[in-house]
Amino acid sequence: MSEIASKSISAQQAAKLFAALLLLNGLPADAYQTPLDAKAVHDAFVLGQRNDQSTGDFLAPYIKEMAEGRSDLHVAEIEILTPFAQVVDDSRKNTAGYTEAQATQKYQQGGNTVLVNVTLMLPSVYPQAANNNGKDSAANGNTSSSSGGKESTSGQAAVEAPSGGAPGQSPNTTTRPPATKPDAETQSNSTLRPENFWQSFQFYFKQNGKNIPSKALHDKPIYSTATKGTPSVLDGATVWLEFDAKDVGAQETTIEVVTPDGRSISATFDLKKLR
Repeated sequence: MSEIASKSISAQQAAKLFAALLLLNGLPADAYQTPLDAKAVHDAFVLGQRNDQSTGDFLAPYIKEMAEGRSDLHVAEIEILTPFAQVVDDSRKNTAGYTEAQATQKYQQGGNTVLVNVTLMLPSVYPQAANNNGKDSAANGNTSSSSGGKESTSGQAAVEAPSGGAPGQSPNTTTRPPATKPDAETQSNSTLRPENFWQSFQFYFKQNGKNIPSKALHDKPIYSTATKGTPSVLDGATVWLEFDAKDVGAQETTIEVVTPDGRSISATFDLKKLR
């Protein structure tokens, strides 16, 4: 009996040692996973529903704020969301009456994707429409759309992002969802700026130095809140790219944004350390 007990204790010690080594090496036992099984969806749902410090601590490594030190067009934030992190994020945003069954259904309907959210902010001196920015692309007959993109119900045609970038890298295409704009009265008093300014930027998702093309790209303008003495203005835009999770490996990933003047801003995430 003592020999059996000794072996049992040794096994427990070995398991604890293995877990400790994982922590020391910065490699979590539950790393980047796709597709998610029922247990993973459950864990993500519960973590999101907590919506507390533990939820915030979990999501913190998935977003990086940029500090360029210039007052022109700039990248404010770059965020990456794995399939697991997406379930957590959706759950924390829907704590009232949101069920695990709904979370599971949304995950299954959305498929296994990796999302990249880029927040672009405009300076107050951003010029009025230039280089055809702000013109309705439908007037030029552009009707192409990206595969896997969300169907637009606003009557706006899909437009293609500008070509360019590193050799051998393909530009991403976009389908624009309906934008949330100020009401007519506010908009009439607004300082108008071209909502499609973000099309002058280029976006890349790199692993091992190779760009992985997105399956869809979307945008949503960001407006300031109008006050009695200050009109609403376009402050920036959120651009989010969808990637097929099967094309994304559990390895170091660099999100690169090239600005209109050719500057490169990037953020690196290690998917071996993110779930």
